[in-house]
Amino acid sequence: MSTAAVGLIGAGVIGHTHSAALQQLRHFFGERLALVAVADPDGAARDRCAEAYGYAARFADGLDLIRHADINAVFVCAPTRHHAALVHAAAERGLHLFCEKPLAMDPAEAAGMVAAAEATGVTAQIGLVLRFSAVYTVMRALARDPRAGPPRAVFFRDDQCFPIRGLHSSAWRADRSLTAGGTLVEHGVHDLDLLTWMFGPVRRLRAWEQNHAGHAGIEDYVAVELEFGTGLRAQLLNLWHDMVQRPSNRRLEIFCQSAFVASDHDMGGPMRCQFGDDVEAEVAADEVQRRFIELYPSLPAELHVWAGVPYLVQDHAFVNAVLGGPRIGPTLREGLAAQQLAAAVYEAARSGKEMEIGGGGFV
Repeated sequence: MSTAAVGLIGAGVIGHTHSAALQQLRHFFGERLALVAVADPDGAARDRCAEAYGYAARFADGLDLIRHADINAVFVCAPTRHHAALVHAAAERGLHLFCEKPLAMDPAEAAGMVAAAEATGVTAQIGLVLRFSAVYTVMRALARDPRAGPPRAVFFRDDQCFPIRGLHSSAWRADRSLTAGGTLVEHGVHDLDLLTWMFGPVRRLRAWEQNHAGHAGIEDYVAVELEFGTGLRAQLLNLWHDMVQRPSNRRLEIFCQSAFVASDHDMGGPMRCQFGDDVEAEVAADEVQRRFIELYPSLPAELHVWAGVPYLVQDHAFVNAVLGGPRIGPTLREGLAAQQLAAAVYEAARSGKEMEIGGGGFV
């Protein structure tokens, strides 16, 4: 395909994030990448997005954009409730599609979307962006370094102001008719996917869930203990709070038999690292990004300056695949796996029982 002609559905926070990345990528792809159309029912939001990023056509309805815009690829950045209808329509038209996470309102709906996309053979990618994080890619490699020995323990805290205020302000996050749930599936699904990407499949888990903000069906606290097939255990905490001035933050610590790696930064770094009897030391952000470039050879040299911006690296992978390059993923099927794991966490929290994954029930 000679040109990636893109339509964007959803002119909210994440729609602007992708638009900014795509606008920057136009300097690299040139005329091979065109921002053609944007859709959002909010006319003011739609107009702001079109004028800021150069989308030529504007639609109030995402389905109308899919059916009538002169595009061959679409970014689905609408609230979760609308993902399924939009993905099915895009697959029916044969459009390459990028869908934000979580994939759907529940695993059954997600499975239908995967089947529809796979039946067409189009490039279909989900926005599990932490797989493109420089610091997490480097931490994953260090945890697999033979010098580190086997992983022994993982601690992962992910906290954010409840995203109806502040930097990530999206009022629909408090409406259970539009969202698949709360902090776990709408935000922490990133973390579940990252942990399985780093350490392999989960075989059992326990979980605890709380709702302090009072939005029905939308939890703002989930604590999970995950046991992987290797026997490794990880502790994950997802928390939405009311501190609007506190930046969205992730703290990941990995203890191996002979190594320790940690970071409070989920994009470009820096990180902390210790091997054997060495003194713990900081690895600066520029060094993290240099190592990432070595580990991720698909990023062209002209884009190395953006190695610490995972959204741009992710969107490059999608556009490049649309233009005939390798399909790097993650695919919608991997999005389904993350959603199934999130559903297992919810079931474990609600039942109070330990959940066997793939084992046919509870322990």
